[in-house]
Amino acid sequence: MLQTLVKNWWLIALRGLVALILGIIMLAMQPVVAAAFLVIFIGAYALVDGIFALAVGIINRPPHRDRGWLITEGIIGVLAGIAILASPLLAGVFIMYFIAFWAIFTGLMEFVFAIGQWKQIPDAWLILLNGIFSVALGTLILVNVAVGATLIVLMIAIYLVIFGVLLIAMGFSLKGADIDKLGQSGLDVK
Repeated sequence: MLQTLVKNWWLIALRGLVALILGIIMLAMQPVVAAAFLVIFIGAYALVDGIFALAVGIINRPPHRDRGWLITEGIIGVLAGIAILASPLLAGVFIMYFIAFWAIFTGLMEFVFAIGQWKQIPDAWLILLNGIFSVALGTLILVNVAVGATLIVLMIAIYLVIFGVLLIAMGFSLKGADIDKLGQSGLDVK
């Protein structure tokens, strides 16, 4: 698993870069424009993020117990992206709830994965932190839906910036991992 992550470090960093750029663009927009932008680009982001998670899950051979988590996360991301892009006019409360539950589920999966791979993945705390931020974002959206889209758009934009930075850091941390040294330490790197 670790060898696959290290070989594909750039997918993780690219996933983070997309999130970071999206968050910065949203922070620079007027709240109403950002809300409309959010519907289209959260759908696109969920789709692309799901594809990347699927790619990492499928590339990860031989079958590993954590492979299923990545594939499940990828399928949910792809389905979320398609659903959002197919009905952008339903950007009201339903979309906000959908995004909230997607963030919570993704965060829980990242949390479980990080705990399970704590000793095998360098800087696994970054994945754990991403999971915590995802669950926190989803919970804040669920609690604040009635407050309005402005606050939710701001929270999501800030989340995307933090999520992006953490994924970029994780990707480059994996790039610098020494597979040979990890393999000699007795860790399973296949």
